Amino acid sequence: MNTFDYLKSEDGRVHLINVKKKGGFLKVGILCTIAQDERKCRIANENISFLVELPEGTFSKGARAKVFNVDLTILKDEQIQLPSPN
Repeated sequence: MNTFDYLKSEDGRVHLINVKKKGGFLKVGILCTIAQDERKCRIANENISFLVELPEGTFSKGARAKVFNVDLTILKDEQIQLPSPN
């Protein structure tokens, strides 16, 4: 099981805190969304990227949402390749 302290979307509208990857899910301690209107979201840190599906009620235009202890379905995950030091 992989653990991550913090993951976020590139646009800064989705933040995940205290995350554990277990099978095809991310078990999230705290999920925060700000004016998120898409159900699917790519979140990442410097090493890994996940495309996840946000649960109903955590996305709406102009609103903020905070959810505790939620499981997110992983639609796709990718290792991030760092540029080689040349």
